[in-house]
Amino acid sequence: MTIEEQPTPTAEQAPELTTVKQMLLPLKILISPVKTFGQLVHKSALKGLLSLSALILVATAATLYTFATKVFVNINDQPTSFLAADSFSNWYISYLVSTTFGIVVYWLIFATGLVLISRMLGGKDISFRILFPDLAYLLSVFVILYAVRTVVYWTLPSLYFSELSHWPPINDAEISSAVSVIEKNWGSLPSEIDFIFSFASFAWLAILGTAAVKVLRELQWKRAILVSVIAITFTFFLLRLP
Repeated sequence: MTIEEQPTPTAEQAPELTTVKQMLLPLKILISPVKTFGQLVHKSALKGLLSLSALILVATAATLYTFATKVFVNINDQPTSFLAADSFSNWYISYLVSTTFGIVVYWLIFATGLVLISRMLGGKDISFRILFPDLAYLLSVFVILYAVRTVVYWTLPSLYFSELSHWPPINDAEISSAVSVIEKNWGSLPSEIDFIFSFASFAWLAILGTAAVKVLRELQWKRAILVSVIAITFTFFLLRLP
């Protein structure tokens, strides 16, 4: 990832974004944020936002589905895949909606912090209609995070919850039993890996936030870093790691 010092192109200098280039913006923003935000200042990229939305849905859906493939419950004294249970569809849809909503809320708090604090520190006055669509590309970090979680779940062994006939567990006894099974079969490694990548995503968000404020608000690097650190710290205290 490069955060190189370079002038922001003017509207005339900014290259046209083809459909393919717009579709690749969610990935490009991760490796070359300054240059990419510089393009977004003057060129709208609706197709890029649609691509980003699709990537987030696919990544979160894949994570939840991969986890579900590892869950087996006891139905009629037989280990039965959670995928075959009647409750799977409702669980899958509800968790997909709640997970996606949580991602958007996390981004919204961080992005709002970037917008308000950067303005207080003398950043360039720019329309919210430009700022928030451009800052939406910060969500690209979550695509990578959930892709990693999908891979981690895929590599883990299946879990047989012999004392459960449904998923998720409901009461304290069921939760305790489920935790015991998970710890016995998975140990602490998956949680440790998830913590590492969650923290990395947290730091990545801060770096991208710095680049966004630098380019969009035209602040000095020191102030841009300060804005991003304050905004991400506030987000952390509200919602913890993503």
